[in-house]
Amino acid sequence: MAYHASNTPEKIFWISACTIGFGLLVSQIFLLLSRYSTHPINTIVTRHYADELSFPAVTLCNFNSFKASYIAANNITESQVRYFREMFNVVPSYFKLNRSQAEVQQLDAWIDSLDIMQFVTDAAFTCEETIRFCQFSGEVFDCCAEALPVLTGHGLCWTLGVRTHSNGTRYSRFAQYFQSSDAGLSAWVNVHSEDYTDFYIPGSTQDQGIRINFHLPHSPTTVDTDGYAVPPGVHTYAYLDVTKYISLRSDNWGDCVNFPLPHYNVYSYEACVNNIIASEIWDQCHCRLIFQLGDTPTCKPKDMITCVQPFASDQCKCLIV
Repeated sequence: MAYHASNTPEKIFWISACTIGFGLLVSQIFLLLSRYSTHPINTIVTRHYADELSFPAVTLCNFNSFKASYIAANNITESQVRYFREMFNVVPSYFKLNRSQAEVQQLDAWIDSLDIMQFVTDAAFTCEETIRFCQFSGEVFDCCAEALPVLTGHGLCWTLGVRTHSNGTRYSRFAQYFQSSDAGLSAWVNVHSEDYTDFYIPGSTQDQGIRINFHLPHSPTTVDTDGYAVPPGVHTYAYLDVTKYISLRSDNWGDCVNFPLPHYNVYSYEACVNNIIASEIWDQCHCRLIFQLGDTPTCKPKDMITCVQPFASDQCKCLIV
């Protein structure tokens, strides 16, 4: 049976109610369609207990970048070492204070006469001098036969536990099957306290010991920011926990894209940040930091002192994967 409103106010009420209801219906449909078109993603966290753990790469750095014996044998002055070390600093330098223009010009001439990479290699502690014994899960192996040299803000460092495919991609050399301090990596390191320079080097440290960083084999080390220090004469244990991020594919509404990066075969957050910093420094000074990958000119001390300025790197562009 149909209902008919008998007076004008009643008609106005029902017309308004229907109009508002229809408007709400249309708005809700619009909101749902708008949300659907954005491909919304819910984060789901699950815990899986793996049968084995691919052991990460381990990068070791001596706090002392240059051997005192090498500095003395080659008649290198304190000012020269301090000036050379500016190439490893990203923070603003105060070296130019109280320095005459003539002295800086002499230091620049000395830097220009150097084979920079050869100097870094010759002045640093070799792998054989640094890492004396290696063992993984009871298996003794030759540390330096497999260690990879890597330049960082601490100078020449060494990375263990990594092998390289024919295409250049690095992968883990070890796998751990159960939790135990004896089932992981054990290394004996000699810091050579007797061969430390006895003057302060900007960007370095007056402490003695090593700095250690654990990272993915295909990812650059972040020993400058995430590494932790180990003093000499101690036995230190490190506990590792693995967090793995799996991004949805673009055909499954995923909006996380592993975009290609120059000089890296595999995308990683750390590699992305390195590229952003390299791009910022290139825009400022048309050079790259000595420990950054690439074939562009290396920033020399005068570039680091007079050109490179503090900047806020846009790390939000880098996706965690």
